[in-house]
Amino acid sequence: MNIFQEPYCSILGVLLFVLLHGLCADPDAEVVHKAVGDSLELITGYQDILEVKWNYNEIEFAEYQSKNLKNLKPDLFHKRLKMNKDNISVTVADLKLQDSGSFSIVAVGESGQHPTKSIELHVHDRITGVQIEYSDSWSQSQNSCTFHLRCLASGDPNPSYSWTGHQDKTEGQHLNINLHPAESATLNCTANNTISVKYTTETVMCIKKSNDSSTSPGAGFPQNYLLIAVGVCIVVVILFGGAVAACCTWKKNKGQGESEADITVYEDVNTEVNAKKRSESVVNGMSIYETVDETKCSQKLPQTLYDKINYQRHPAVSANTSSPYQEVL
Repeated sequence: MNIFQEPYCSILGVLLFVLLHGLCADPDAEVVHKAVGDSLELITGYQDILEVKWNYNEIEFAEYQSKNLKNLKPDLFHKRLKMNKDNISVTVADLKLQDSGSFSIVAVGESGQHPTKSIELHVHDRITGVQIEYSDSWSQSQNSCTFHLRCLASGDPNPSYSWTGHQDKTEGQHLNINLHPAESATLNCTANNTISVKYTTETVMCIKKSNDSSTSPGAGFPQNYLLIAVGVCIVVVILFGGAVAACCTWKKNKGQGESEADITVYEDVNTEVNAKKRSESVVNGMSIYETVDETKCSQKLPQTLYDKINYQRHPAVSANTSSPYQEVL
């Protein structure tokens, strides 16, 4: 940001004016304080006026001559200079911070030149609000709280500050106080700058702490982030533990599947004569397919669902046969 822009330029202009004209200011000059946006009327106050000149920081910007008012420097107070012929005066309207300076009125009457009127103008921002900021620290050795308070005013950047409510009245923007446990204090901060005054109050109380947060490790670390970090660590531990348990279970089940021969999907179908019966082959019942061959070894029967299949075909189709296919008895 350019520091020579408003309002910084205005503040620097005022300070420069004070430095250059403070020592040379007319001791008889009238000191006038105005707020930004106010008006300044520069009136002669004489009855036999023949000629008048108005100066601003030794620059002539308006004159009255031959019963006429004339603006000699239109750019100096651009569209803010009003001419009042009725009482022979000029008015600078809508004052700005940079308007602060020395004004003079030189008037000549029928009897000669009148004493020059000098005016020292100071334009200020109005104070729009005041607030108190503070921090505190606990001293275990002294068994007390130390409060560091700061008063902040909005509007005028350089007002005067004063504190009341704790011991004697204190001047300045900052205030430090000590309180014992359970003690409290209601403090009042007032900001003023000649044309405006604002104040606010704040109540502080000393609460004993177990240890000094200002010297303990990790002091100043936000509690929110600490709680979040702890929560994340707990979740990570739980997930890691679950992953380890699942891995161990999977390995255990895999080992049992490889070592236990009875747990299988398929099982031998024994067609030998001395094959086990189904009731004997079912040991653990953990098979989809089992030995299904309860054969009768004493009978020589076809090993099929049908009792007998005649594989003899008819030599040819005749009147006694009705189908070219074999006869199944």
